[in-house]
Amino acid sequence: MNTDKLKRMIRETIESSRSDFAKRIEIIAIITEAMKDIGVKPVIVGGHAVEFYTSGGYATMDIDMLCTCSIYEVNSILKSLGFDKEGKYWVLTDENIDIAIEVPSGPLAGDSDRLTKVEINEGLNAYFIGIEDIIIDRLNRYKHWGEYSDEEWIIGMIILNHEEIDWEYVYKRAEEERTLEEIQEFRKKSEEDMKEMKD
Repeated sequence: MNTDKLKRMIRETIESSRSDFAKRIEIIAIITEAMKDIGVKPVIVGGHAVEFYTSGGYATMDIDMLCTCSIYEVNSILKSLGFDKEGKYWVLTDENIDIAIEVPSGPLAGDSDRLTKVEINEGLNAYFIGIEDIIIDRLNRYKHWGEYSDEEWIIGMIILNHEEIDWEYVYKRAEEERTLEEIQEFRKKSEEDMKEMKD
């Protein structure tokens, strides 16, 4: 798809009546489409992935987009789509929505075969780190970095996605990351919470 069409699609998305959360996902899908030309599939990680897996319960203003290409290529594409560089963020400021994208370096901290694909209209797709891997990410923050507020979001992600979670994989990863005790505790708490909700 050509850049002008993608920019038009971004403008139409911004001007739509959808929620800011839905608009951000659609804009990510448009960026993903633009990156097809260089053979890259960006993956959303971090807080925006938590927001996705909690159906907007967790709120973050920035989007961490992991790409397996040079920063020069990413910068070129984001600039061509109308984003401006401000410090470490690429921003799209508009009266209807503010978007800040950070492109962290490094490999995906998880399994690329477990990505969640979100299909948007017009054949566009956005990709999020898998539910199991974002749970492990937040467990690491909780245990190793002292981010104790992440407990609420780990439990929330478990409750909202309990049927999709591959627990064998989660336990294997948690054992590797030295967070097995914590995930067992949070799974138990989430099951207790789900039982209370049913009663």
